[in-house]
Amino acid sequence: MDLKNANDYKQESDVEVPCETHEVVSADEFEMVETPDETELVQEKKIEEMVQTPDETELVQEEKIEEMVETPVETESVQEEKVEEMGEMPDETDSVQEEKIEEIKENPMLRSANLELEKPFESEVHESMHPTTMFGVEFAPLIIPLERRLQTTVVLHLVATFFFMGYGSILLGLYLLFFTRYWWLTVLYAGWFVYDIETCNRGGRRSEWVRNWPIWEHYRNYFPVSLKKSADLDPNKNYIFGYHPHGIIPLGAMCNFGTEGTGFSKLFPNIKPYLLMLQGIFWLPFLRDYMMTAGGCSVSKSSIEWILTKEGKGNAAVIVIGGAQEALEAHPGTHTLKLKARKGFVKLALRHGASLVPVYSFGENDLFDQAENPVGSKLRELQNYLTSKLGMSPPIFHGRGVFNYSFGLIPYRRPVMTVVGKPLDLEKVENPDETLVSQTHEKYISELCSLFDTHKTEFGIGEDVKLTII
Repeated sequence: MDLKNANDYKQESDVEVPCETHEVVSADEFEMVETPDETELVQEKKIEEMVQTPDETELVQEEKIEEMVETPVETESVQEEKVEEMGEMPDETDSVQEEKIEEIKENPMLRSANLELEKPFESEVHESMHPTTMFGVEFAPLIIPLERRLQTTVVLHLVATFFFMGYGSILLGLYLLFFTRYWWLTVLYAGWFVYDIETCNRGGRRSEWVRNWPIWEHYRNYFPVSLKKSADLDPNKNYIFGYHPHGIIPLGAMCNFGTEGTGFSKLFPNIKPYLLMLQGIFWLPFLRDYMMTAGGCSVSKSSIEWILTKEGKGNAAVIVIGGAQEALEAHPGTHTLKLKARKGFVKLALRHGASLVPVYSFGENDLFDQAENPVGSKLRELQNYLTSKLGMSPPIFHGRGVFNYSFGLIPYRRPVMTVVGKPLDLEKVENPDETLVSQTHEKYISELCSLFDTHKTEFGIGEDVKLTII
């Protein structure tokens, strides 16, 4: 828009204003005559401001334009920063989740002893992720992480091996012998069996390759199982580990000392564990061979003496002291050990100068439910009779299944924490008398009770709970 200059406005005011004021005659005439001059001054200032305003407006507009030009750049940088932050958030979340998972793995007490970890988290709302109950049986959800399926498969493999491989091999051998043309396979294995029958009493036939199979990590993580030490062990000595309790099946002993699932060789370098088992296990075809690859040997006197004298130094004979009879005491939440009359391992340790090491496995008794069989009951009397005749106890028990949480032969997902105590060093006495054996036995029990009391609260056991020795 074109603007008039200041002189034009001045001329117009000189003509118009006096005409209007001279038409009225009053006492205020003088003031009204003076008014045009003041008005002219005000108008001149306004005209000057109006003349200057476009320049100022243009400056303001230019500044705004510059800001608008610069704003997209700043916005883009801010957006890029926000995108980077959003991109980093999943990584931070993943790292936090990984830290929580590692913390759970390392500390079994973060998992409740009664918690079925196969069940999905409550935050996962998909209906296929929740257990289904039908006819009183709680079935596992359809969708479960692959890692957990692998863990269940490995534990199923081990339980099935223990219960069915030996007797199944006998039936298979008989079938091949009498009903097929492959009878010669049975004959060949029978010849090998006779030739190899004493190997389980002579240090076995361990395989470090089998002991380090990656599947044992899944076995460890299923419960999970953890291994702790109280002191270092001198590889220039031999040891007898007293493992307690037996449980229905000593699965914690198998994981810690029959495999490298919990890293025994890293925790105790240059110490070689031999997990000792019932002699009867080594009478079963194929099962005997499999157990020996894990470092398994017979728990016979000749086998223990071989390990302590014929295999050099740095050996640990792991004995489940309570044996088959202690399995009848294996009820969840109990801590009862059959130990008062078991002194043979102490006598062997004295005779060969081996150090005694107490080992307690918290949670071993929680892995299965067993039918109530109090001492003096008809069921317990029958079980004691069968144990004396068969050499192994027949507990009536159950765990969970592959696809359900209510019954089966698979152990529950409950934590096991195995603590290896301090060694009780002994002087070698070739013919120890009963007094020395009893005194040493009492010291061993005292060390075992101290180990239990020291670590029980880590596993959520009350301060007032004590070991029961029978």
